Amino acid sequence: MLRFNRSTVRVAIGLLVALFIISLLQETSSDQGSTSWRWSFTWSSSETDPARRSTSLTDDYQLPITPQTPDSAIPARPEDVLLPTKLLSHQQGWNVLENVYMANSTLYFLTNDPKKWPKLNLFTSSAHPLKWTDADKKAREPSEWDIAFISSQEAKARWGSRVMPVKDWTFYVNEPNQFLGHYYHWVGETYFAIQRVYASLDPHIDVKGTTKLPHPARFVFRNIDYPEWIKWAPINWRVIQTLYPSAAVETASQWEQRGNITRDNRSVWRFDQVLMADRGAAFREQLHPGRNHRAASSAWEGTLNSSSRFWWEPVRRGVLRAAGVDEEIIDRPSNWADWKGAFTGDQKPSQRDMDVLQKAPTLAPVVISYISRQRVRRRMIEADEAGFVKSVKELTARRKWKFNHVFMEELTPEQQLAIAAETTIMIGVHGNGLTHLLWMPLTPLTTVMEIFYPTGFAKDYEWTARVLGFTHYAIHNDTAYTHPTEPKVNYPNGFQGTQIPIHGPSVAKIIEDRIDGRLLPQPGW
Repeated sequence: MLRFNRSTVRVAIGLLVALFIISLLQETSSDQGSTSWRWSFTWSSSETDPARRSTSLTDDYQLPITPQTPDSAIPARPEDVLLPTKLLSHQQGWNVLENVYMANSTLYFLTNDPKKWPKLNLFTSSAHPLKWTDADKKAREPSEWDIAFISSQEAKARWGSRVMPVKDWTFYVNEPNQFLGHYYHWVGETYFAIQRVYASLDPHIDVKGTTKLPHPARFVFRNIDYPEWIKWAPINWRVIQTLYPSAAVETASQWEQRGNITRDNRSVWRFDQVLMADRGAAFREQLHPGRNHRAASSAWEGTLNSSSRFWWEPVRRGVLRAAGVDEEIIDRPSNWADWKGAFTGDQKPSQRDMDVLQKAPTLAPVVISYISRQRVRRRMIEADEAGFVKSVKELTARRKWKFNHVFMEELTPEQQLAIAAETTIMIGVHGNGLTHLLWMPLTPLTTVMEIFYPTGFAKDYEWTARVLGFTHYAIHNDTAYTHPTEPKVNYPNGFQGTQIPIHGPSVAKIIEDRIDGRLLPQPGW
């Protein structure tokens, strides 16, 4: 029998430790070009017991440490990092470009021939709040600190190869914060115009909303911070985040940080693909807004020859799906995928249009939705409103149509969107609740009936409804008006008040006539 004294045991243990350290040193020095460690762990008997091996660490594991390359080995950047700026689509205030540069918070268009470009104030503004005094109009003019042209020679001298590319699509919104927190002004105007211009790059969007266009990688809101943006209208961020779940949202703080990084103007950000949106620039010339009072009108009219009839469908369907709306309801426009007509008043309906209209009530349920404002300012006379509700309830019961009488502020966003998605005719006093018309289906019957104080009229929802292909009726008490004979824009005393009259039986008759295909007569029709 072998016997070991304590000193012998200590020597043996010391030798084993030394051998273990030597083996580690040999293993880590076996590859001079790598600093990775390789550790092996083996549980006893795991090699012969598959059941045990499945729960054991038997394979080599390499820590994910990337070797650092010396600066001297970094290849020089190619000369073409300073790519020329290209203008792909131009509508005043709504522009699509490639290779837009930013340094110290100033935007630059790299071109050697700026005379061939539109005026810079049709691209952007100073983002001064929109007021209509001469001083305010002047204050909205962009300065050289907002935007400038730069030649390739000057860009190379200033930035050299110190270019930081920002990949994929950026939707850049330079809008005063007075509008961005408002449901209609953001979703129904600014984003509405953004989608119109972006969708014009794919004229083949179909009734299902199928498009080849990639999602934007980021939104940049230059003049508002995130809490302020979502404070008053949570549906604003809901639309963006459900439509584009991978898109980053950069607000004023992040933009300021980008500017701070390039404050010495010796390096620059290059945004590869940019859609620039600027309400102040859209209102610059007054050509489009002067005619229809809508900031998005230049985006609409400038893309008439390059847009699909279904340009809004990717947005409508995406938002409604995220809200859990039934697919059969979402897909109702497919019943009329091959119909190219509209009852917007822009032209006399053809006989085929009228045939389609007569058949329409048999292809989808008729749903009448009344959005009440009776708990806020700008509302109907209480007794008149009660009579109106009674008349519409009697009509829908008799015709076996569905009637929604809702206070949207009491409902969750999902419930609000579900009601809009199924609605055939939406009725309400002029106000923000009518923004929900954006989620109505495109059908021959889709109609917005907007109630005004007599002689009053505003274009907000009338224009939006018609460019989506819907019919719009302006209601003055017992009389309906529609394009092209709608009232002139007017805000009389009483427009914002609580005494708006409505004659219920007359409005019920107008609703029934619309569903039955009896359109309002127009001169020359």
